[in-house]
Amino acid sequence: MKEKLGDAGRKGRLLIIGGAENRTCGAGALETFVELAGGEDARIVVVTTATEVPDEVADAYTAVFGRLGVTSVRELRLLGRAAADDPATLRALEAASGVLFSGGDQSRLRTLVGSNTNELLKRRLHQDGLVIAGTSAGATALGHWMILGGRGHEVAASTVRVGPGLGLLDNVLIDMHFNERGRLPRLMSGIALDTRLLGVGIDEDTAIVVGDGRFEVVGTGVVTVVDAEQSTVAYAASDDEPMAMLDVSLHLLPAGCAFQMNDRLPAIGNMRGPEEG
Repeated sequence: MKEKLGDAGRKGRLLIIGGAENRTCGAGALETFVELAGGEDARIVVVTTATEVPDEVADAYTAVFGRLGVTSVRELRLLGRAAADDPATLRALEAASGVLFSGGDQSRLRTLVGSNTNELLKRRLHQDGLVIAGTSAGATALGHWMILGGRGHEVAASTVRVGPGLGLLDNVLIDMHFNERGRLPRLMSGIALDTRLLGVGIDEDTAIVVGDGRFEVVGTGVVTVVDAEQSTVAYAASDDEPMAMLDVSLHLLPAGCAFQMNDRLPAIGNMRGPEEG
């Protein structure tokens, strides 16, 4: 039988949102998150570490999840390593069926990297069917590496800054608000520094649902995939000078498309095998 969003016995999933997601009733990406986390029975924890306005953000998500029928919504601020290692924090996360990392400044999330919270989320994602979402800053933090900043119109080492992420999705570098803020040079700069990584740029109000080595696109925008695994990179003499990149594959995937990450194969339509339905 084909697995549907929200089926009992579901496997863990990541929902990675490009930011500025629709928060009205029937909201696309957030509605998908609720379905994956158990529908009206979902127990959601919102991690507001990245934002400077946690009360405002927590209230906004509590309201939208309430309109989607969820009554169990809890905020965790986790403003330091001690909070991320606190047994009370771990108990709250053990009880959750869905965890959402809010937007803000992703550098604030570095304090969680390698913490007890980080290790618990990894375990529950792979073993307990936990659904973990991130939007904007919370999206890029889900990878093994996260983009901390950078800007520029050229593919150059100085165009991007990266640091360790939460490691919930290996071998992928995520960027957000992608086309809206013209971030293709930034993402390609990050990939040029390590062509083994798959670059995934996600537009606003758009998300990827990740599981079983693939992702599917939902929302109103486009997901841009940069695959430089077979490319040749000529590094510049200084970080500010542009690099040359040859034979780079670029895929533009709107809703309804999917991508097999292990084989690096895009497709129109979902990619579930015949054994699933």
